[in-house]
Amino acid sequence: MRVRFGECVFDREARELRRAGAAVPLSPKAFDLLSLLIEERPRPITQTRLRDALWPDTAVGYTSLARVVSEVRRALGDSARGAAIIRTVPRFGYAFAGPVLGETKEPPAAPACVLVADDREYTLGSGQSLVGRGPECALRLPSTQVSRVHARLAVDGPRATLEDQASKNGTWINGARIGAPAELEDGDEVMFGTYRLVFRRLESLASTRTGSPR
Repeated sequence: MRVRFGECVFDREARELRRAGAAVPLSPKAFDLLSLLIEERPRPITQTRLRDALWPDTAVGYTSLARVVSEVRRALGDSARGAAIIRTVPRFGYAFAGPVLGETKEPPAAPACVLVADDREYTLGSGQSLVGRGPECALRLPSTQVSRVHARLAVDGPRATLEDQASKNGTWINGARIGAPAELEDGDEVMFGTYRLVFRRLESLASTRTGSPR
């Protein structure tokens, strides 16, 4: 998703914000906050939902979210008093209120890999996706051992990188708990808490099902 508003251009896939043609640095949480607000525009998002998305399974004070909002406003040239882009909804949350001048959504690429559970398959589209039980997650897993926002998947064609998001019960690959982003290989066993899946590339999975040589 690439969105142009005012003198800013926000590119979610490239994880880049530009203002007046120059790149503007944003912390990961500020970038994710802006992405959520743009995605849900013009609907406001509650403070509780924003805190859960930015700090999954971690208790933070009310000022933590306010600081991230202030960072985003500074990057956009917005202000709390004017609030032309990031609108404060009193006793509720925040909303993206900037006039969008243009939006480009790239057509989704054909999926190249899946996560296979005992009773279903989760197709992995290109880009970044959250994994967990919460409504903000693209891959929602039916297990109480899975955190609300458990992990993040980054998919680029047949390649996939998995990163734990400070989950309570951990993210595991082939029996080893990961503490840093890890690239998945075909046939890897992945555990989100105690929920087990197997990562498969569709090409090799199709070969297995048809009996064709790999």
